[in-house]
Amino acid sequence: MKRKLVKQGLRALTVTIPSSWIDKNNLHAGDEVDLIEVDDSLTLSTEKKQPTKEIIVDVGGLLPRMADRFMARSYQKGYDKITVKFDDPELMLAVKNKVPELMGFEILNIGKNEIEVQVISQQLDLDFDVILRRAFLILMDMAKTCHDAWKSNEKKSLENIFHQDFDVNRFLYFCLRYLNKSQKVMNFGRSILYYLIESLEDLGDELKELGRQLAGIKPDRDVLNILDKLNEMFRNSYEFFYAPDKSKAVRAFKLSKEISALIDGALAVKNKDLTKALMSIELSTRIVYHLTTMRLDTLKELSGDK
Repeated sequence: MKRKLVKQGLRALTVTIPSSWIDKNNLHAGDEVDLIEVDDSLTLSTEKKQPTKEIIVDVGGLLPRMADRFMARSYQKGYDKITVKFDDPELMLAVKNKVPELMGFEILNIGKNEIEVQVISQQLDLDFDVILRRAFLILMDMAKTCHDAWKSNEKKSLENIFHQDFDVNRFLYFCLRYLNKSQKVMNFGRSILYYLIESLEDLGDELKELGRQLAGIKPDRDVLNILDKLNEMFRNSYEFFYAPDKSKAVRAFKLSKEISALIDGALAVKNKDLTKALMSIELSTRIVYHLTTMRLDTLKELSGDK
């Protein structure tokens, strides 16, 4: 939308604020708002307490896995209170088991046919950047465990990777919720960052599955070499994400091609179980590569600045 600037006094200019934004943020005359200046943009935001956002839904007839995903999405979209009606105890159990992954949420009440879940604090005292970095570090540790534990034939360590995926989900769900609820300016494109975080959550699932697969397979030298390159690529891409550098972008691209070629060669000679593991590694490689390709615009060499 566009607004005209209105002269007020000798030097001041004023602009009206859309009534829909005022109503959405529960603002009144005299309330304070924050103005953030970034280059040629001026962002208006407010930390005023927002009205509780609630949703009531009947998941009767759905599968437990679908009820699980509904809870995750409702949390990420910023709902503060979620009331779920159900017709099967398995659906209630799926919702109940999901709540520990939703940071700040607690179960308030469980009835015969419904369960109420609500955030216990409207403003979680957590730093978005810190939480995202923690998720990154856990994911890298999961990838490293897939290589190191498999090489040492430590089946228990591989089987226990799913515990780490639980923490990855908690941290990344919080990050997605933050992006949906916060009005603060991000130093990274919000929609691109949202996509990357979604991809990282998928990576956690893939590494969890990879660990489960490897636990039942004897170590293979060729596949270990591929996993080693995946770990190098992940570390390189993580460093690029926080400190973009042209050499790291080029190295990530070359590693992705090397891994792809090695997987193609291995698929022709490996058995079914190893083939499944290779497919997980291939998907993980594609996700990790997003960390560099989606931030290439941040390279100074590509910015056009002199």
